[in-house]
Amino acid sequence: MSEEKRIDFIENPDFNDWLVENYPVCIEEYEYPSSEVLYNTKYEDYVEALGRYNADPKIELSRIEDKFPTPIAYYFFQANNNYQNDHHRLDLLKSCWESIVFFLFGLVVAEARHKNLPIKDTGIVWKTFWSDKLSDKLTIIENIIDYTTKNGIGFECAKCIPIATLAKIKILNQERNGFAHAAAKTTAQQQELYKNLSPLLEEVLKQLIGLENVIVLRYHSSETPLVPRCEIFNGSSIEGRKEGVVLKKESYINIIDQWNATAIFAKINHDVFCLSPFIHFTQETHETNAVICFYKKKKNGKYLFEVVSKAQDKEFEKSCFTAMEDQLRGLVTS
Repeated sequence: MSEEKRIDFIENPDFNDWLVENYPVCIEEYEYPSSEVLYNTKYEDYVEALGRYNADPKIELSRIEDKFPTPIAYYFFQANNNYQNDHHRLDLLKSCWESIVFFLFGLVVAEARHKNLPIKDTGIVWKTFWSDKLSDKLTIIENIIDYTTKNGIGFECAKCIPIATLAKIKILNQERNGFAHAAAKTTAQQQELYKNLSPLLEEVLKQLIGLENVIVLRYHSSETPLVPRCEIFNGSSIEGRKEGVVLKKESYINIIDQWNATAIFAKINHDVFCLSPFIHFTQETHETNAVICFYKKKKNGKYLFEVVSKAQDKEFEKSCFTAMEDQLRGLVTS
């Protein structure tokens, strides 16, 4: 094997962590990281194991539950493991694919705003961004990724959201009537509908496996500006966790005016950007952790957000998002 084709050990951190978690190497009282042991002692076996890891459907599904942004991971896990009946399971499946659309929309638009992308050149009009139609959100996602790809613009979202996958998501969107009328179906019909739709959803999620590298976070505190302690929203648990996140100096400087606990951020590789105004959070006074919510529609002069994991909506004043909305408007209309 030529040196030029050799895989660098640091290129696959998730695989390395998986090896360490599942195959501990112990000699007497000493423990060694199994990934480093395998890489350094038998590189060819490391490459073969990496190939199996990337191809194993069960491992892929566990990566979705453990690594994906929480809104998607939560509903996926619930649909597979924590449903009450067949109707409830279908409802959770519906929530999962809707969360995919909501999250991808918020993520793509946020990066476009962060990078001052001339969104007007994609042909999308301003009012479409505030539409409550999932089909409009999918069109915006597709147009922005297509535009950046064709124009050779560096865009992190384009690396983890294949254009072809958006077509499959649209197929799921067309199945909405099947979900909506599931309650009127017999148990056998509900089971059959789930049997038909679940593999399509899993296929979409596997093609979006790059989302495991998108860290969703909220600033909590910091003794060192470039290593802040953040609330992390990845994985199927909604109990929340806080951990240190390493920021590059340039990335920190780019977001310093927005970097506080009043917004949700995404970190993809070294790029960090604010997810307002379409992805936000809510936290009740009695709750320890915040919960992600998605913009749904305008109502009575306010913004209505759907709260993940809760059967409720949350209203926010428009003023909460003025700066981000004004910047986005300028990119769309000017």
